[in-house]
Amino acid sequence: MVEYLPRSAWNARPPNGGPGNLTVSRVEGAVIHWPGTGSTSVIHSKAAVASALRGWQNYHMDTRGWSDIAYQIAVDQAGRAWTLRGLRTQSGANGNSDLNERYGAILLVLVTGEQPTAAMKATTRAVIADFRRIYPRGTAIRPHSAVRPDGTDCPGDAARAAIARGEFTPGHSEDDDMTPAQMQELKNFIEARTQAYALWTHRQLRKDLSAVVKAYALDIKNYERQTDAADAARAAAAVWATAPPSLQVGGTPAPEQPTAPDPNMDPDLSLPDLDPFPDTPAAEEPAPNGDQPTA
Repeated sequence: MVEYLPRSAWNARPPNGGPGNLTVSRVEGAVIHWPGTGSTSVIHSKAAVASALRGWQNYHMDTRGWSDIAYQIAVDQAGRAWTLRGLRTQSGANGNSDLNERYGAILLVLVTGEQPTAAMKATTRAVIADFRRIYPRGTAIRPHSAVRPDGTDCPGDAARAAIARGEFTPGHSEDDDMTPAQMQELKNFIEARTQAYALWTHRQLRKDLSAVVKAYALDIKNYERQTDAADAARAAAAVWATAPPSLQVGGTPAPEQPTAPDPNMDPDLSLPDLDPFPDTPAAEEPAPNGDQPTA
């Protein structure tokens, strides 16, 4: 959005009447002007621009007899926008009443041989965008030399060339202002940066991938160790679960097993004497009355 400096910023004189406002339906576009000073002394500072605007207003009102400074808006090389008559008031700069009714008038504060800066072009595009919002049919952008019946050099070769390239058209990109050499330099820079970034990315990915592979291998080894230990523990538990009680923790000791005979020695045939007729205890006789004996 454009910030327009008010008329008080350049200490403007009040206008002497004037033609009134433009008719929206009649406006075809905006005409670009310059002051045509014939000097190469630049007008860049805010104070210098304000002083120049006062001088041009005095000339237009006192010498030419016009109601006010002729233009609607001025744009300087620093990109400042100055309110002159204002976008809604008809200008007196285009050459005759018909042209002034059909076109607005924007003044570029340029001197002979001076190129418009990027700031000037950007602000002019924004001013023209505002102009088009007020006058939707007013889309044309013309140099003063293209509309003035009597001919003029206004707005100078540099501004005319900028208009032809579309540099004052809203939406224009300043990237189009680059020379072929600048375009090639930019292309080389982008390619070099792209290659450097691709190489850095490749190295970084290799480093990261190597770290991932090492970490994965270590995880596999740890898993195998843990799995082997777990399998061994489960196998041992299964063996102990099927072992005889005597081998289990807290089990009953096994009876002493007989000693196996030595095949290299004769067996010991000595046995204890056995009584072929051992005494047997006599059976108790029942009581006469058939009762069982009492203890």
